[in-house]
Amino acid sequence: MQKLATDVNKADLEWDDGHVLPSKVYPDVAFLLHRMTEVTVGKVEVNGRELVLDIGCGRAIDAIELAKRGGRCSGLEPSNKMLNHAKEYIAENGMKVSLTQGAGEYLPFKTDSFDRVVCKGALDHFLDPAKAIEEMARVLKPQGKAIIAIANFESLGFRLGRWLFALEKILLRGKAKRQNVWQIPADHTLKFDYTVLKRLVKPHLKIEQSTGTSLLFGLPGWSSLLDKLPEKVSLAILSALDKLACHLPSFSNVIVLKCSPKNQL
Repeated sequence: MQKLATDVNKADLEWDDGHVLPSKVYPDVAFLLHRMTEVTVGKVEVNGRELVLDIGCGRAIDAIELAKRGGRCSGLEPSNKMLNHAKEYIAENGMKVSLTQGAGEYLPFKTDSFDRVVCKGALDHFLDPAKAIEEMARVLKPQGKAIIAIANFESLGFRLGRWLFALEKILLRGKAKRQNVWQIPADHTLKFDYTVLKRLVKPHLKIEQSTGTSLLFGLPGWSSLLDKLPEKVSLAILSALDKLACHLPSFSNVIVLKCSPKNQL
């Protein structure tokens, strides 16, 4: 495992997601974000009696969707700025979602509190991802389910991107200096891939299902190529690759695990 953060005593309470999306959203980025949400939220089976916790809820977009599906939702978020965004979004949608400020490593909830726990795209921002997973297992009821989705930095697109960049540096005698999406962002604490995620999850949760979402994001020129194609053609290509990625989580752009407590009866 590649540890990236050195100061585990500091959390960014003013983190904002304004820098996350590029100025132009290409077809593969739009497709990836849509499918990531669709697959993650879609795996959460809720009804009006079930309590759902969204860890690292950000703007509460997923929490709102889960509430619309019938869940009684709570969102946990450490950042003051993101909590303010979440409050605005909840008010705009007229839904009931409770918000709590806190860290995923120290969930301020009682043991066996929730029927469902969701953590989408946030685990690699936590100072101690392993502790956060342990906490997910603790707050889940014995028959509960956890859905964890995370970007895969050893995806096929990222691997090919790194290989082509290395080749470019050789051909240009080290002059290739552009920023690449497969480089680990400064606000990430751990480089996640399929092996690392399973290693962290298995001591605390039973993995019931492993799936992948999207292929080839991060491959140089891929976004531009899809952008030049007719929308229906690019969507057909992305959909076909997504079906393949579903069965190849280690090569997919996003890894999604459906888990249950190890003490499940």
